[in-house]
Amino acid sequence: MDDLKTDQRTQILVAGMIFFAIAFPVYFAYAASDVEELNLSGPVGNYSVEGTYSYHMLGSGDEYVNDGETADLSVNSDSIASEIEGKNIVGVRATMTFTDDENAPGTCPGQPIDDDVSGHLMHSDLHNTQEVSSGDTVSIMWHNSTIIGTNVSDMSESDIKAMLDNNDEIGFGEHFLQISVDVNKRGCPIPGQEANDNGEQISYTWELISLEYTLTQID
Repeated sequence: MDDLKTDQRTQILVAGMIFFAIAFPVYFAYAASDVEELNLSGPVGNYSVEGTYSYHMLGSGDEYVNDGETADLSVNSDSIASEIEGKNIVGVRATMTFTDDENAPGTCPGQPIDDDVSGHLMHSDLHNTQEVSSGDTVSIMWHNSTIIGTNVSDMSESDIKAMLDNNDEIGFGEHFLQISVDVNKRGCPIPGQEANDNGEQISYTWELISLEYTLTQID
């Protein structure tokens, strides 16, 4: 004990032994965690990502929406539960078609002016509003669609799957669609005459979107 108190070499030796006794377990624990993380995420590399989308009808119909008003629609995915069971649901979309039904006397020149039609999709805390022309689609996506049909670099399979898989049951449950119309009418130069346009007849289809994909490692 006296040597330990007075001998500098002994003190250095003891300090070194204490350091390595602490450092080695910490290092090996860190290295083991890196190996575990690598095993979980898989090898990092370059992958080709190919995918196919399928569409599952939630509902369809026709709604006459008066000028300045909004049609409120709702549907539950339970209505097609057997069709979507086990599917990788990655989005929802609504497609709207319509033809302007404006009527005007022959003394009113010009062509009918397109009405302003918008669709607003809502599900859980996700939503999207978009002004549409006939045939346009409003959609909400909760996956990274930009990597479908491309090659990705320096990623693991699990990283890619995290971008494409729906592991949170999003898409199941209540969905809401609002269709709004604001009429635009051409002007008539003769006093007392005007175009007649009270609203818009809207046909819609409402679908859930599922994705199947394959990952192929490339050089």
